[in-house]
Amino acid sequence: MKRFIAIFAMVFMFVICTHFVYSQESQTLKLLTLKKAQLHLEEMKGDFDRALRLKEEGLISEEDFARKRTAYLQAQVGYQEALITFMGSEARISVASAVKYQDKAGKKFVRVTLSYSSKELKELSKLNIDAKDIFPLDFLKEVKDVYVSLRSEGKIISDPYEKTIASLPLEEKRQVTFRLLKDVENLEVNVFYAGKDETTSVFLQKGLSANIVTVNSAQFSQEADLESQATFDLSLEKFSGEANIFKLQVVNLPRQISYEFVDPQTQARLSQIKFTEGVTSMQLSLRLYLPKNADEQVVLDKPLEFYCLALDNEQSSRLEELRASGSFIDTKKIDSLKAGNVRLELIPRGVGRIEVQALNLYHEIKVGENVNMEVRIKNSGTRRLNNIRIYTDLPLNWQVEINPDLIPDLEQDKEEIVKIEFIPPEDVSVGDYEPKVRTECIADNRRVESEDKIVRVHISAKTNVFGITVLVLLLIGLLVGIVVFGIKLTRR
Repeated sequence: MKRFIAIFAMVFMFVICTHFVYSQESQTLKLLTLKKAQLHLEEMKGDFDRALRLKEEGLISEEDFARKRTAYLQAQVGYQEALITFMGSEARISVASAVKYQDKAGKKFVRVTLSYSSKELKELSKLNIDAKDIFPLDFLKEVKDVYVSLRSEGKIISDPYEKTIASLPLEEKRQVTFRLLKDVENLEVNVFYAGKDETTSVFLQKGLSANIVTVNSAQFSQEADLESQATFDLSLEKFSGEANIFKLQVVNLPRQISYEFVDPQTQARLSQIKFTEGVTSMQLSLRLYLPKNADEQVVLDKPLEFYCLALDNEQSSRLEELRASGSFIDTKKIDSLKAGNVRLELIPRGVGRIEVQALNLYHEIKVGENVNMEVRIKNSGTRRLNNIRIYTDLPLNWQVEINPDLIPDLEQDKEEIVKIEFIPPEDVSVGDYEPKVRTECIADNRRVESEDKIVRVHISAKTNVFGITVLVLLLIGLLVGIVVFGIKLTRR
């Protein structure tokens, strides 16, 4: 198999080289044909000029003059044919560059440079061939009405959708700038001119922007509960610049909230990033860990604004100087760093949590008795609980009395005692029963889940005191009778 692949590669390279050599020889033959046609035209033009002078002197017949003129015109046609064959019938416009850059507002743009050149005209000038008198080459020296658009996967992604270049002279360049409607790394430049449509696929170059590295996040504003984590997805893109290593920093975030930068693929924690050769963008995750309790800096429902930055060594040193002068760094100072940054927002939310506590969840009763117990409803979360409802799931025909069965609100770390009385039916059977105590409440318009408490009740038969008394008396009477009967037998 490897031998077959090697042979196939050699054949393919031979075909490519042969095609290249043939193309070069073909173009050389066309140039020689053009030169031969030029010499023939000059010869026929000389004969025609001499015949014209002889005609003026009356020394040549009309038939001979017509023959000379026809030969000269045929030489012109032959020359024009050779010239068209050498030049080709189509103009050539190439994409010289496609540069992507970003403005201060974060909008992405692409600047496309088109050039019109013809190596055939350069060859003509080298050979001192000038066909202006017999062939109009002006149409080759300028292309008019060139329409340019940017596409990705067959769809136009530029604003405006299309731009027009009125005139593109030979050996000159024209630039057109588009705003990207979709952020991409490569696209197709579509150029329509002279009745033909040409598409060139390009990988976008990075232009020098205000920030060498841009940082963006689609989830720039998030909510997170206390004692949980929030994750911001970051997209970093490097534009032209000498630096390849950048430090990652977060500013204006309270110290109670810890953070880390993580590679989403390898889960490695990062403090610096490096753009290797050919890599211009990468994806990172910023994880924030919220504290258990709120305080003066971490206030519930109050947005926390902070910045994520990517800085080179010089920018990092300036940031340390700003931090030394004060804990809070405003927007103007961050902009003065001229570093890649993105403003993020975190809204801490309290956690609603309810606990149901009871000293004893196992009870033994007799038939006809009730179960009386107390449960403590405690707010163990970080937000006030509202509309706490206590209810039960009962066995068939059981009843319950709950006091109170509704608690309007319960502040953090507060508790309320609820009395519950389970009432079995009169004809309840002896055995074990498991009624459930349930709660439901709301915290910050969100339902709070709670754990059900199962109360185990063992019911035994009711003791018959009268029957036992009668039975005891009967046994005593029987014993007395036996004793008396035995004494009588002894006396006999």
